[in-house]
Amino acid sequence: MKFSAALIAVTDMPRSLRFYRELFQQEVVTDLGWNKILSCGLALQEHFDVIAGFPPETMTYRPNTMELYFETEDLDAFLQLLDAHPEVERLHEPKQYPWLQRGIHIFDPDGHLIEVSESMYSVACKQFALGKTVAEAAQAVQHPEALVQTWYEAWQAEKASLFSVCGTDCGACYCYGKMCEGCTALSGKVFHAPEGTACPIYDCVVNQKGMKNCGTCDAAPCEIWLKTRDPKFTDEEFAENVKARIAALKKSQNLS
Repeated sequence: MKFSAALIAVTDMPRSLRFYRELFQQEVVTDLGWNKILSCGLALQEHFDVIAGFPPETMTYRPNTMELYFETEDLDAFLQLLDAHPEVERLHEPKQYPWLQRGIHIFDPDGHLIEVSESMYSVACKQFALGKTVAEAAQAVQHPEALVQTWYEAWQAEKASLFSVCGTDCGACYCYGKMCEGCTALSGKVFHAPEGTACPIYDCVVNQKGMKNCGTCDAAPCEIWLKTRDPKFTDEEFAENVKARIAALKKSQNLS
Protein backbone atom coordinates (compact mmCIF):
# COMPACT_ATOMS: atom_id res chain seq x y z
CA MET A 1 0.00 0.00 0.00
CA LYS A 2 1.34 3.46 -0.84
CA PHE A 3 -0.02 6.97 -0.65
CA SER A 4 -0.56 8.29 -4.18
CA ALA A 5 -1.86 11.86 -4.04
CA ALA A 6 -3.83 14.53 -2.23
CA LEU A 7 -6.95 15.69 -4.07
CA ILE A 8 -8.95 18.88 -3.58
CA ALA A 9 -12.34 19.74 -5.07
CA VAL A 10 -12.47 22.85 -7.26
CA THR A 11 -15.45 24.59 -8.79
CA ASP A 12 -13.72 26.43 -11.64
CA MET A 13 -10.76 24.53 -13.11
CA PRO A 14 -9.34 27.36 -15.29
CA ARG A 15 -9.44 29.74 -12.31
CA SER A 16 -7.70 27.22 -10.06
CA LEU A 17 -5.07 26.44 -12.67
CA ARG A 18 -4.25 30.14 -13.02
CA PHE A 19 -3.88 30.43 -9.25
CA TYR A 20 -1.51 27.48 -8.85
CA ARG A 21 0.43 28.32 -12.00
CA GLU A 22 1.00 32.00 -11.25
CA LEU A 23 1.68 31.79 -7.52
CA PHE A 24 3.26 28.35 -7.21
CA GLN A 25 4.72 27.72 -10.69
CA GLN A 26 2.73 24.50 -11.01
CA GLU A 27 2.01 22.92 -14.37
CA VAL A 28 -0.39 20.14 -15.35
CA VAL A 29 1.52 16.87 -15.74
CA THR A 30 -1.53 14.63 -16.17
CA ASP A 31 -4.74 15.93 -17.75
CA LEU A 32 -7.77 13.71 -17.21
CA GLY A 33 -10.41 16.28 -18.01
CA TRP A 34 -12.24 16.94 -14.77
CA ASN A 35 -9.11 15.76 -12.94
CA LYS A 36 -5.74 17.42 -13.41
CA ILE A 37 -2.56 16.49 -11.55
CA LEU A 38 -0.03 19.27 -10.95
CA SER A 39 3.73 18.96 -10.99
CA CYS A 40 3.87 18.92 -7.17
CA GLY A 41 1.55 15.89 -7.10
CA LEU A 42 -1.58 17.77 -6.00
CA ALA A 43 -4.72 16.70 -7.88
CA LEU A 44 -7.46 19.19 -8.74
CA GLN A 45 -10.90 17.63 -9.15
CA GLU A 46 -13.83 19.38 -10.78
CA HIS A 47 -17.37 18.00 -10.19
CA PHE A 48 -16.12 16.05 -7.18
CA ASP A 49 -19.68 15.60 -5.91
CA VAL A 50 -20.58 13.77 -9.12
CA ILE A 51 -17.48 11.55 -9.04
CA ALA A 52 -17.77 10.65 -5.36
CA GLY A 53 -21.57 10.53 -5.28
CA PHE A 54 -22.06 13.33 -2.74
CA PRO A 55 -25.33 15.30 -2.78
CA PRO A 56 -24.32 18.76 -4.12
CA GLU A 57 -25.70 20.50 -1.02
CA THR A 58 -23.21 18.63 1.20
CA MET A 59 -20.15 20.07 -0.53
CA THR A 60 -18.50 22.27 2.10
CA TYR A 61 -15.68 24.66 1.33
CA ARG A 62 -13.45 26.62 3.75
CA PRO A 63 -13.65 23.89 6.43
CA ASN A 64 -10.49 25.14 8.17
CA THR A 65 -9.58 21.58 9.10
CA MET A 66 -6.62 21.04 6.75
CA GLU A 67 -4.07 22.99 4.75
CA LEU A 68 -1.79 22.65 1.76
CA TYR A 69 1.79 23.31 2.83
CA PHE A 70 4.41 24.85 0.56
CA GLU A 71 8.00 25.77 1.46
CA THR A 72 10.29 28.29 -0.19
CA GLU A 73 13.92 29.27 0.21
CA ASP A 74 12.97 32.90 -0.45
CA LEU A 75 9.80 33.92 1.36
CA ASP A 76 10.31 37.60 0.60
CA ALA A 77 10.26 36.88 -3.14
CA PHE A 78 6.99 34.97 -2.74
CA LEU A 79 5.48 37.85 -0.74
CA GLN A 80 6.39 40.23 -3.55
CA LEU A 81 4.65 37.91 -6.00
CA LEU A 82 1.65 37.72 -3.68
CA ASP A 83 1.46 41.52 -3.52
CA ALA A 84 0.99 41.48 -7.29
CA HIS A 85 -2.18 39.42 -6.76
CA PRO A 86 -4.36 41.53 -4.45
CA GLU A 87 -7.33 39.29 -5.25
CA VAL A 88 -5.81 36.48 -3.16
CA GLU A 89 -7.34 36.40 0.30
CA ARG A 90 -4.95 36.27 3.26
CA LEU A 91 -5.78 34.71 6.59
CA HIS A 92 -3.08 36.87 8.17
CA GLU A 93 -0.01 38.88 7.26
CA PRO A 94 3.44 37.24 7.37
CA LYS A 95 4.47 36.27 10.88
CA GLN A 96 7.26 34.45 12.67
CA TYR A 97 6.60 31.34 14.73
CA PRO A 98 8.35 30.42 18.01
CA TRP A 99 10.68 28.08 16.06
CA LEU A 100 11.85 31.17 14.05
CA GLN A 101 10.19 30.14 10.79
CA ARG A 102 8.35 32.90 8.92
CA GLY A 103 5.20 32.15 6.98
CA ILE A 104 1.80 33.26 5.75
CA HIS A 105 -1.60 31.60 5.29
CA ILE A 106 -3.71 32.36 2.23
CA PHE A 107 -6.79 30.87 0.56
CA ASP A 108 -7.04 29.46 -2.93
CA PRO A 109 -10.07 30.36 -5.12
CA ASP A 110 -12.19 27.64 -3.50
CA GLY A 111 -11.23 28.53 0.05
CA HIS A 112 -8.63 25.82 0.60
CA LEU A 113 -6.17 27.01 3.21
CA ILE A 114 -2.54 27.23 2.07
CA GLU A 115 0.53 27.84 4.21
CA VAL A 116 3.66 29.19 2.56
CA SER A 117 6.68 29.27 4.85
CA GLU A 118 10.42 29.44 4.50
CA SER A 119 12.07 26.04 4.71
CA MET A 120 13.40 24.98 8.07
CA TYR A 121 16.74 24.34 6.41
CA SER A 122 16.99 28.01 5.45
CA VAL A 123 15.90 29.01 8.97
CA ALA A 124 18.68 26.87 10.44
CA CYS A 125 21.21 28.27 7.96
CA LYS A 126 20.49 31.77 9.23
CA GLN A 127 21.43 30.55 12.70
CA PHE A 128 24.65 29.02 11.41
CA ALA A 129 25.49 32.30 9.66
CA LEU A 130 25.12 34.03 13.03
CA GLY A 131 27.78 31.72 14.43
CA LYS A 132 25.45 29.43 16.38
CA THR A 133 26.60 25.88 17.06
CA VAL A 134 24.51 22.93 15.93
CA ALA A 135 23.22 22.47 19.48
CA GLU A 136 22.32 26.15 19.79
CA ALA A 137 20.63 26.20 16.38
CA ALA A 138 18.67 23.03 17.20
CA GLN A 139 17.38 24.64 20.37
CA ALA A 140 16.45 27.85 18.54
CA VAL A 141 14.56 26.16 15.69
CA GLN A 142 13.10 23.46 17.94
CA HIS A 143 14.19 20.53 15.77
CA PRO A 144 16.18 17.37 16.63
CA GLU A 145 19.90 18.00 16.89
CA ALA A 146 20.69 15.07 14.60
CA LEU A 147 18.58 16.62 11.84
CA VAL A 148 20.12 20.06 12.37
CA GLN A 149 23.56 18.43 12.11
CA THR A 150 22.71 17.19 8.60
CA TRP A 151 21.55 20.70 7.71
CA TYR A 152 24.83 22.12 9.02
CA GLU A 153 26.85 19.72 6.88
CA ALA A 154 24.74 20.61 3.83
CA TRP A 155 25.22 24.33 4.59
CA GLN A 156 28.99 23.87 4.82
CA ALA A 157 29.03 22.01 1.50
CA GLU A 158 26.85 24.67 -0.10
CA LYS A 159 29.16 27.42 1.11
CA ALA A 160 32.20 25.58 -0.20
CA SER A 161 30.59 25.15 -3.62
CA LEU A 162 30.19 28.92 -3.93
CA PHE A 163 33.95 29.47 -3.75
CA SER A 164 35.85 29.29 -6.99
CA VAL A 165 39.13 27.41 -7.31
CA CYS A 166 41.00 30.69 -6.74
CA GLY A 167 39.15 31.48 -3.51
CA THR A 168 36.69 34.00 -4.93
CA ASP A 169 33.29 33.97 -3.21
CA CYS A 170 30.93 33.60 -6.17
CA GLY A 171 27.94 34.08 -3.87
CA ALA A 172 29.07 37.63 -3.12
CA CYS A 173 29.39 38.56 -6.81
CA TYR A 174 26.67 40.72 -8.35
CA CYS A 175 26.70 38.42 -11.38
CA TYR A 176 25.90 35.26 -9.42
CA GLY A 177 22.44 33.91 -10.15
CA LYS A 178 22.02 36.36 -13.02
CA MET A 179 24.83 36.22 -15.56
CA CYS A 180 26.70 33.36 -13.92
CA GLU A 181 26.03 30.19 -11.94
CA GLY A 182 29.45 30.16 -10.33
CA CYS A 183 32.88 28.82 -11.23
CA THR A 184 32.42 25.33 -9.80
CA ALA A 185 28.97 24.80 -11.33
CA LEU A 186 30.23 25.91 -14.75
CA SER A 187 33.52 24.00 -14.62
CA GLY A 188 35.34 27.29 -14.97
CA LYS A 189 33.50 28.34 -18.13
CA VAL A 190 32.34 31.60 -16.64
CA PHE A 191 30.84 34.45 -18.63
CA HIS A 192 34.04 36.51 -18.78
CA ALA A 193 36.10 33.65 -20.27
CA PRO A 194 36.18 33.09 -24.06
CA GLU A 195 33.11 31.12 -25.08
CA GLY A 196 33.54 27.37 -24.62
CA THR A 197 36.77 27.69 -22.65
CA ALA A 198 37.52 27.73 -18.95
CA CYS A 199 39.03 30.55 -16.94
CA PRO A 200 42.87 30.25 -17.18
CA ILE A 201 43.13 29.73 -13.41
CA TYR A 202 40.53 26.93 -13.41
CA ASP A 203 42.10 25.37 -16.50
CA CYS A 204 45.53 25.35 -14.85
CA VAL A 205 44.68 24.02 -11.41
CA VAL A 206 41.83 21.61 -12.27
CA ASN A 207 42.20 20.57 -15.90
CA GLN A 208 45.99 20.56 -16.14
CA LYS A 209 47.18 19.83 -12.60
CA GLY A 210 44.17 17.81 -11.41
CA MET A 211 43.94 19.70 -8.13
CA LYS A 212 40.82 20.68 -6.23
CA ASN A 213 41.75 24.37 -6.02
CA CYS A 214 44.69 26.74 -5.79
CA GLY A 215 44.92 26.07 -2.06
CA THR A 216 46.79 22.85 -2.85
CA CYS A 217 49.20 24.58 -5.23
CA ASP A 218 52.48 25.93 -3.86
CA ALA A 219 52.69 28.52 -6.65
CA ALA A 220 49.54 30.45 -5.66
CA PRO A 221 49.18 33.34 -6.11
CA CYS A 222 50.94 32.89 -9.43
CA GLU A 223 51.48 34.78 -12.67
CA ILE A 224 48.08 33.63 -13.97
CA TRP A 225 46.43 35.41 -11.04
CA LEU A 226 48.16 38.61 -12.11
CA LYS A 227 47.13 38.19 -15.74
CA THR A 228 43.48 37.65 -14.78
CA ARG A 229 43.36 40.63 -12.43
CA ASP A 230 40.13 42.60 -12.54
CA PRO A 231 41.13 45.89 -14.21
CA LYS A 232 38.83 47.89 -11.98
CA PHE A 233 41.02 47.12 -8.94
CA THR A 234 43.70 49.53 -7.79
CA ASP A 235 47.00 47.99 -6.69
CA GLU A 236 45.92 48.23 -3.06
CA GLU A 237 42.50 46.73 -3.78
CA PHE A 238 44.03 43.87 -5.76
CA ALA A 239 46.47 43.12 -2.94
CA GLU A 240 43.55 42.92 -0.49
CA ASN A 241 41.61 40.77 -2.95
CA VAL A 242 44.49 38.30 -3.23
CA LYS A 243 44.89 38.25 0.54
CA ALA A 244 41.20 37.44 1.03
CA ARG A 245 41.26 34.69 -1.59
CA ILE A 246 44.32 33.03 -0.07
CA ALA A 247 42.66 33.16 3.36
CA ALA A 248 39.51 31.56 1.92
CA LEU A 249 41.55 28.80 0.31
CA LYS A 250 43.40 28.06 3.55
CA LYS A 251 40.07 27.90 5.40
CA SER A 252 38.66 25.50 2.82
CA GLN A 253 41.69 23.26 3.27
CA ASN A 254 41.05 23.12 7.02
CA LEU A 255 37.39 22.20 6.44
CA SER A 256 38.14 19.45 3.92
